This record gives sequence, structure tokens and C-alpha cells, in this order.
Amino acid sequence: MPAPSPTSPAPSVAEPTVALPGDGELRWYRDRLVDLRLTGAQTGDRVSLVEVAMPAGAMTPLHRQPYDDETLYVLSGALTVHLDGAEQTVGAGGVVFIPRELPHALLAIEATKLIIFGIPAGQERYFRALSVPAPQRELPPPPTAEPHPAAAIALQQTAFLNGVEILGDPPFDAVA
Repeated sequence: MPAPSPTSPAPSVAEPTVALPGDGELRWYRDRLVDLRLTGAQTGDRVSLVEVAMPAGAMTPLHRQPYDDETLYVLSGALTVHLDGAEQTVGAGGVVFIPRELPHALLAIEATKLIIFGIPAGQERYFRALSVPAPQRELPPPPTAEPHPAAAIALQQTAFLNGVEILGDPPFDAVA
């Protein structure tokens, strides 16, 4: 096999990896705590594994990933999962497979912790681009002000550049 040229990146190599509790990269993403447990850099871009803690009422916009399949494993709590127009509630121990390109959204109907497997890797790039380092393992404080209107445009562009296409507002009825 020829050596990579100086202008092209070296191919990723999967390395055996053990991620012990506390080994991930903690991030505050919107109203969630995100723990980047396995990244493409560790797995040769084969898989990413992200642990997410969502407060009750947290929801995602309607979105899709054009390049990766997503599998959710609910560790605790419960989610309403909107999959291409159909909704289903998934509790602790439930697993959801979301093929690439499928429009979907999530609503935490109670405080929920889940694991997201992305195949191939890439979910971590999205979360890292749209979050800040979390100083401790707890949910972020609530926002103190409404975001600037330009923030929605920046969010959509940054998401798209990191493999997520935002399709619209959350499809869920107003949550009391």
C-alpha cells in the first residue's frame, strides 16, 4: 500500500480502547450533559458512543443524519421518539435504530439518560462543535436570556457542517 501523500490525511486506525467511568469528555450541549465516551479518533472512525443526560421536557428539533446510522439505548427515564411521522414511547432498556436519512426527533418525558451509537463515527464532532466543556458531571444551568436570532442560523449551519441536517421545529405538541 502506498504511503499517504503529505497533503492527504493519514487513514484512521482503530485501536483497542477501554473507556472506564469518568474517561469521557464532558460537554454542556443546550440543556443536556453529554459525555463523549468513544470517538472516531479512537475507533478508526468506525463508531462513536455518546452518553446523554436530558432533563424532563428536553427535546431535539426534527433532524436527520445523512451519513451515519444512529442507535439509541435508554439507560433510565423515558423518551418519546418521533420517527418519520410516527411516535413511540421508549423506556429504560429500550433500543431504537434510526437509519441514516430518516427524519427524527426526541422528547424526554422524564429525566432520561441514554447512549447514542453512531456508525460510522461522527456524532462527537456535532456535539463538540455545538457545546462547551462541562466543569462538572451535572446538567448545565438554565439559560439567562433568549438567544440572538442569528444563533438559529449559526446552529443550523454548524450542525450541517458536522453531519446533522436540522429539518424544523420539534414535532411534539406543547409540553405542559
